[in-house]
Amino acid sequence: MYTPAIETFLTVIRCGSLSRAANALNVAQTTISHRLTVLEQELGFSLIERGKGIRQVRLTPSGEEFLKLAEQWSNIWRDIKILKSQGPMINLVVGSVDSFNTVVLPEVYRALNSHQPPIRLDIRTLHSIEIYSEVEKRQIDVGFAVRDIVYPNVNVKKCFSSPMVVLCAKSISSPFSTDMVHPSALDPNHELVMPWGRSFSNWHEHWWDPLSPSRIKLDNTHMLMNLLQDPKQWTIVPMFLANAVKAKGSYRVYRLAENPPNYTCYRITHKNPTSVNLMALSILDSYFGLRAAEEMSELDVAAETTS
Repeated sequence: MYTPAIETFLTVIRCGSLSRAANALNVAQTTISHRLTVLEQELGFSLIERGKGIRQVRLTPSGEEFLKLAEQWSNIWRDIKILKSQGPMINLVVGSVDSFNTVVLPEVYRALNSHQPPIRLDIRTLHSIEIYSEVEKRQIDVGFAVRDIVYPNVNVKKCFSSPMVVLCAKSISSPFSTDMVHPSALDPNHELVMPWGRSFSNWHEHWWDPLSPSRIKLDNTHMLMNLLQDPKQWTIVPMFLANAVKAKGSYRVYRLAENPPNYTCYRITHKNPTSVNLMALSILDSYFGLRAAEEMSELDVAAETTS
């Protein structure tokens, strides 16, 4: 494949015209046209619509599809040049659900960022079902999901667990007389609902009507904290998240008299990782193991102080 022509094609798309692309690449416009023609001849289809009166670049349907491939090719070519100039670098693509990515993994990411030899990190926040799909397609190396799903080419391993608690904004007087509250004492009209997996949803639907129209449902930890301001409002979250939030603001934590299933996170990897993947995963696991141990120790302390 004619690599300069692919880069030229991408530059034309970014610039919006052949003349601006020529200026950006410091070549003649005829050179731009020639490269595009050569690329189209090699591919066997047209990339850009041509005709009188067409000033702005417009892609053909085939051109739109090729654009995705060209961007991937450009990234691969960039990695090849990095490999040639700097030698091998460990790459690690991590996909995680929002709650785990926001609270548990940042310390792991900081450790990986300081690791020698260097590790190039790509961090993505995804829903559980997306994580499984991306791992199976080898688009991410490791995922952290809150659902246990069977995929033919994916390994699933339970890696983290945390009890669930009630979290609400602190008021002058506590709305409950003790540090433990029964689900029946919680007004569903003031709940902020987060998706914590199928087991939690089943438990939740046992206590509250899932069709209640007054509930606020959301799937983002930062949004949850922004909305949880009224002392009447409450939400059920993993204890690790409640402890992190409580340390940064005025919130109160209550245990539940009827416990929901623990928040459980699963480590998702492909069944047939490459040798480079195994190296990266081994390094990740060494830091994650320390972080998880620290987190579980903190949860034990928190449980003792609230009991």
